[in-house]
Amino acid sequence: MTKYETKNIRNIAIVGQRGVGKTTFSEAMLFITKANNRIGSVDDETSTFDFEPEEQKRHSTVSAAYAWAEWNDHKINVIDTPGASDFMNDTRLSVEVADASFILVGATDGVQVGTEKVWSFVEGAGIPRAVLITGMDKERANFLETVKDVQETLSRQAVPIHVPIGNEQSFKGVVNLISGKAFIFENGEMTEVTPPAELADEIEAGREGLMEIIAESDEELTDKYLEEGMLSDEDMMKGFPLAVRSGILTPILCVSGKRLIGIDEVLNFTVEYLPSPEERTPFKGKKGEETVEVTCKNDGFSAVVFKTFTTDIGTMSVFRIVSGDIGGDGGFNNVGSDRKERYSQLYVLRGKKRDNCDGMSAGDIGAVAKLKTTYTGDTIGSDNVEYVFDLGETPDPVAIVAVHPKSKADEDKLGSKLNDIVMEDPALKLWRDADSSELLLGGMGQMHIDVSVDKLKRSKVEVETTLPRIPYRETITKKSPYTEGKHKKQSGGRGQFGVCYIELEPLPSDTETGFEFEDKIFGGAIPKQWIPSVEKGIRDRMSRGVIAGYPVINVKVTLLDGKYHDVDSSDAAFQMAGSKGFQAAVKNSNPVLLEPIYNLEVVVPQDYMGTIMGSITSKRGRPLGSEQKGKNVVIKAQVPLAEIQKYSADLESMTSGRGSFSIEMDHYERVPPEIAQKIISSATMEEEED
Repeated sequence: MTKYETKNIRNIAIVGQRGVGKTTFSEAMLFITKANNRIGSVDDETSTFDFEPEEQKRHSTVSAAYAWAEWNDHKINVIDTPGASDFMNDTRLSVEVADASFILVGATDGVQVGTEKVWSFVEGAGIPRAVLITGMDKERANFLETVKDVQETLSRQAVPIHVPIGNEQSFKGVVNLISGKAFIFENGEMTEVTPPAELADEIEAGREGLMEIIAESDEELTDKYLEEGMLSDEDMMKGFPLAVRSGILTPILCVSGKRLIGIDEVLNFTVEYLPSPEERTPFKGKKGEETVEVTCKNDGFSAVVFKTFTTDIGTMSVFRIVSGDIGGDGGFNNVGSDRKERYSQLYVLRGKKRDNCDGMSAGDIGAVAKLKTTYTGDTIGSDNVEYVFDLGETPDPVAIVAVHPKSKADEDKLGSKLNDIVMEDPALKLWRDADSSELLLGGMGQMHIDVSVDKLKRSKVEVETTLPRIPYRETITKKSPYTEGKHKKQSGGRGQFGVCYIELEPLPSDTETGFEFEDKIFGGAIPKQWIPSVEKGIRDRMSRGVIAGYPVINVKVTLLDGKYHDVDSSDAAFQMAGSKGFQAAVKNSNPVLLEPIYNLEVVVPQDYMGTIMGSITSKRGRPLGSEQKGKNVVIKAQVPLAEIQKYSADLESMTSGRGSFSIEMDHYERVPPEIAQKIISSATMEEEED
């Protein structure tokens, strides 16, 4: 493949709400550029981008995929991204490594929750963006209403540079407000025509709106516009690229990906007006505590891996080159781990199809296989590179399951296979729960979890998933009476003997340690060397619980008195005495069960507000308020974790995938008595042996 100069490369992230036509549009770009000789389809499983079995099964993008195309002597790297909230971290990473983004908005549904989310990603990355209004050929398509929605919800700086010719089934072309030219499209062929007379007023109004924003891009143009009230065609052509690349202006274009209408115009817009890697805002890197800015002009090869996936030849690592060139084979450092990596072949990808490449320039996107210690998010570079790129924070999981192997053979393979999947996808988290010892897998939604389990099955590892054990806690609500803890055992030879007398009292819930131990022994009732033994026994019993097997918190223990035997007393005896005394004292202190309460924030279209509020109330939740955000509403509430373990699936069902949510642990609260009794009754508690 030709090695393209940096100035002739365009890296574009295709983002938007699920179902808006991102993959259809991306496939249309590959067909029009003749990168593919047919149009791939998600529905018939021929898509270049949706090649993973999990995507073909669901007919939906669940993983970002990359392909390249050539247009007017430029190389366009297209990154097709997921729109479902479960896979939005993949989208975020793709935006971070792109130089510009097309934000797709449906001509029938307008701006949705997912649209606002990806808009925030693009704003955060500081890259230029353009809005593509898709599905212009669909029934109920309304260009002007969608433009209004974009301007009111996303940005007043978003202005059309297209006026559609026709609407719904009659949509056949566009008028370009920058060039003044009109084009119609038929069977993938573009023909220039005279702008329709009936659109004259709309074209004039569109140019006036465009003129106002362009004037803001340059001080000279601003002065001229204020003095003369207009800009010439030459001024418009000069100011438009500056306005787009600076982010002052967000152009709005319109297309039909399925009927290939407007695709040529989008490609021309991409190479003419969107920035090359040389014109991109600098990448942020960290060198110790220092933040550094990295551009194509920095010395040495540096790149960031933004995608890894498994292929027939091993793990494929896809990276964006930030500075320097790379050869067809060789090596580099994993900067974060300070380990050397070797590769034998450099690739360019179209989905899963790979072509050999002899070298790439700064700003390009490439891939290598079989790296040993490098994964998504890692920085790679030459020996002189000492910084790592910062791709932002990965969100916390909102859906968690416990993973159980079905057989001993599955158990032997489970750990390594799960680790491989987690290393490929930073939004997945894997850990062992300290309380229950369950192996927990966390993701951004139930579909995210399901896709990961499907990947395990493809790796010949069969598992079952269950809801994790709720991390309840136990505590006391009143001071205990003076309580004896006694351990006495005689079975021939040296016996065991230890006695302690303790009192318990509740601690405030905001106590940092959750436990205090005070020694009030006097006169040697318990020798000093065994007082820590009493505390150790108490702590052990606290960790195992008293009424339902959950850790005890927010308790102060006062050791008041005790007894010992010169021969039979020991460390073990006083540990048992402390444990028994604590167990008895808790039962006399009105013990209660506590449950974790989470802050829940839900973003949904306004139409679903009543449904969500009702759902929260039915889950023992407390609504804390709501806030209007464009067409959407942000609902905040506090809800017990026990009620929202399946909230990802619940929200998907209630909103048909149009909602998103986040959760965060806030505090513990007392479990209602009727629910607590069921939990306690089902628990099997161990009593201390005599």
